[in-house]
Amino acid sequence: AYSGSVSTDAGFSIIAYLGNGTAGHTIPHHLGVVPQMIIVKERANANSWYVYHHSLGNAKNLYLNTTHAEQTDGVWNDTTPTSSVFSVSDANAINRNNGTTVAYCFAEKQGYSKFGTYLGNGNNDGTYIHLGFKPAFVMVKRTDATANWSLIDNKRDPFNVTYHFLEPNVVDDEFIPSSPQAAFDFCSQGFK
Repeated sequence: AYSGSVSTDAGFSIIAYLGNGTAGHTIPHHLGVVPQMIIVKERANANSWYVYHHSLGNAKNLYLNTTHAEQTDGVWNDTTPTSSVFSVSDANAINRNNGTTVAYCFAEKQGYSKFGTYLGNGNNDGTYIHLGFKPAFVMVKRTDATANWSLIDNKRDPFNVTYHFLEPNVVDDEFIPSSPQAAFDFCSQGFK
């Protein structure tokens, strides 16, 4: 059983589903294209927020609520999402029998959203990431080591360079770094 809300124009769906405790359970996302990122959370129990990202593949995941590097929990049933469904394992955290769960599914839309990876260079003049449009919101997470998630937008810092971060894996206030090395520069076709 499932219900949800979908915007194919924005490439975003919110799907509430009832787990069945069986590996290979498929959940329709209604995007019409393969989602590039999926965030799943069981609503009734204190489990992590599981994150699928296409660049990690179907055997790995991240947790939105921790600093962990990529994990190999097998929660995606080692199955890549299709243009109609994504698959989950029998893990209680995302497919508990009769467990109410919510999934946030994201697909790329040219000129609007992009999901990828980049290799940092450790310099003040950071790596440039080409998107093909000027971003309004960027979410980043280091995958090969422990690190906080960072959410950066152009509303709290309307003038470049952006310094104010939100970190969804901690309960702290907005983070303002003490040095500009942690800043993001929103460019006309990407960010650095």
